[in-house]
Amino acid sequence: MEELIQQMNIRIKEEVTDWKQAVVEAVSPLIENGFVESRYVDAIIENTEKYGPYYVIAPNIALPHARPEQGVLRKQLAVLLLRKPIKFSQDGYDVRLLITLAASDSESHLQTLAKLSEVLSDDDLIGKILGATSEEEIYRLFNLGH
Repeated sequence: MEELIQQMNIRIKEEVTDWKQAVVEAVSPLIENGFVESRYVDAIIENTEKYGPYYVIAPNIALPHARPEQGVLRKQLAVLLLRKPIKFSQDGYDVRLLITLAASDSESHLQTLAKLSEVLSDDDLIGKILGATSEEEIYRLFNLGH
């Protein structure tokens, strides 16, 4: 996981006003650090409005992403942990952990999802991530959790 996630792309926020702000906050480290273009945020929001929140995969967990050609420059993940959950749809799950995927092609997208699924399938590890108190702790849990 270390090549997929860097500590500088991890953020903890108390709360956001709505799902759109959550997406903006979740993608911002990837923009700031040169992994995606700013249009990647717009693509995720447009895709969500068109197709619904297809990336809310479980209670507490969303994997916002768009297609590589919608602004990805280099493969990377960003993590946003919210202290207060938000909903992407009225009847959807509460979400506190947003893991933004920036995959440069479909092959790397699948490889990233495979590695990420190891982390996401570990309920104990997810509980520790949700309770983390620092970006450093989240980074350590993602990289040493498996």
